[in-house]
Amino acid sequence: MATDHTQSNGGDATAERRARTRDGDTHDAAESGERDREQNAETRADPYEIRPYEPDDREDFLELYDLVLGERDDGWFRWKYEENPYTDHVPMTVAVTDDRVVGTKPCFALELRAGNQTVRGYQPADVMVHPDHRRRGLYSRTTELLKTHYRDRDPSLFFNFPNPATLSGSLKHGWQVVEEVPTFYRVQRPDALVDDGRLSRFARMARPLARGYLRARDLTILSEALTVDWYDDVPVEPFVELYERAVPSTFHAHRDETFYQWRFRNPQWEYESYVARRHGDAIAGVVVGTRDRDGTDQVCLTDVVPLESAPDREAGLIAILKRVLADRRDADLVAASGRAIPPSLLRRFGFHADDSLPLSALTVPTTQVAYPIADDGGHEWTVAGRAITDPTNWTVTFAEQDTL
Repeated sequence: MATDHTQSNGGDATAERRARTRDGDTHDAAESGERDREQNAETRADPYEIRPYEPDDREDFLELYDLVLGERDDGWFRWKYEENPYTDHVPMTVAVTDDRVVGTKPCFALELRAGNQTVRGYQPADVMVHPDHRRRGLYSRTTELLKTHYRDRDPSLFFNFPNPATLSGSLKHGWQVVEEVPTFYRVQRPDALVDDGRLSRFARMARPLARGYLRARDLTILSEALTVDWYDDVPVEPFVELYERAVPSTFHAHRDETFYQWRFRNPQWEYESYVARRHGDAIAGVVVGTRDRDGTDQVCLTDVVPLESAPDREAGLIAILKRVLADRRDADLVAASGRAIPPSLLRRFGFHADDSLPLSALTVPTTQVAYPIADDGGHEWTVAGRAITDPTNWTVTFAEQDTL
């Protein structure tokens, strides 16, 4: 009986072990299956890879640009991103799905100078999300990766000029408004700024009055015994010399030889320049950018040197403005950004700011925002000893903005 009892217990124990093993296998299999289902669900829920730009992404980027923002070519991309002298890579984050780039957060790199200090500034630009992939958080995810990726790298700050569609996104991710940078327009053909049919008819009627007004403004400017030389490019030496004559203590693009050899090769614009001289000595210079956009002949006073007050500077600017406006009499509009050319001087030549009527009703303001990557000893929002959201710490022209 003892032997039978022992065998019975052994059989029961063996059966129990087998039952436990079968239960364990079933439980492990269930857990493994649940993990697989969770991983598959995560993969299905998030089909996007968010990563830094790779060289093979260029073609996808240009195709996406053509779809979302308008046509651009390899030459433009090489100039703006690959040949940019202020970075050794293309500073961009992308969203990829099915081996295609469907979202981008690129940066336009510039060296910024403030007094005797220089820092690297990255300007987010050309931000895009494919129409079929919007409202899926790709703007936010590429932005956050951009911030974390460059936290311990070269640039000191982000600064940019978002359009109304992306401004709220910038603020959501921590950027702060610096100011609305004024743009001054001399409208030589009023309907150039008007799309509405009724307003266009009114503007065309007002065109002769506008031309008469501008001619009168030009005649009120006193002539100066100066010479103005025209160049079909941007001569580096006189522009660097003029810049160094009065370097601002504020943040601005560092206008050294590297800057002038690269900045005005943007193939989307045509550039020429004017240098005013007194007795053969250069006293002021202006770079003029021109392009035809949607049938509108745009002329922009893209850069000006010196950036601050210097001997004979105002007289030189008056002589240059007279020459530019005489040469561009048939242009639809002429524009200048910021306050490097004194607003009072621009007004004397018939320019009006876009922050007051009637231009405020017809134009989109240029809002500058900023975000610190590095800081000064823990002083957040301070770079090179200057508060980056204080507008008095910036000098901005079109040359600081990626679109020109």
